Amino acid sequence: MKFILRFLLLFFSLTVILSANNIIDIDKKVKQAQKEKKAIMFFFHIPRCPYCKSMIDENFHDKTILALIKENFILVDIYTANTKNVVLKRFKGSSKKFAQHIGATAYPATLFMDSNGKVFYKAIGYRNIHEYINEIKYITTNSYKKMELDEFIIKMEIEND
Repeated sequence: MKFILRFLLLFFSLTVILSANNIIDIDKKVKQAQKEKKAIMFFFHIPRCPYCKSMIDENFHDKTILALIKENFILVDIYTANTKNVVLKRFKGSSKKFAQHIGATAYPATLFMDSNGKVFYKAIGYRNIHEYINEIKYITTNSYKKMELDEFIIKMEIEND
């Protein structure tokens, strides 16, 4: 009898631990963002997507990009083919359904969420290193509130001449 009870206790403990590891808790990320005064940066990608792979291999190994992300954002990497569930406010569902829920309509996608849990900018599609740096600076300088990305890039080019 004791053996059965120990086995059941171990089984349920492992189930709880495994299910806890199977959840991406965005609510916790929002609290962390509030505490650190940062925005949340989501990177969504799917299997067998050459553009997703290129962005991961190029952009997420670039020292400038990594420094900008570390300084300004809480990064959440979401591989939509995994079995993890995502929790955000009243939403609870698969990674893929979460991507659809917040507007990642194609892949790769980078979405930015403020510390109140509101998505404020979406970058859908592949970006090379230079484009990604420009887009991240566009967000970090709050220029997205004042002008279009194209205007921002022209302004940066003029200032750098």
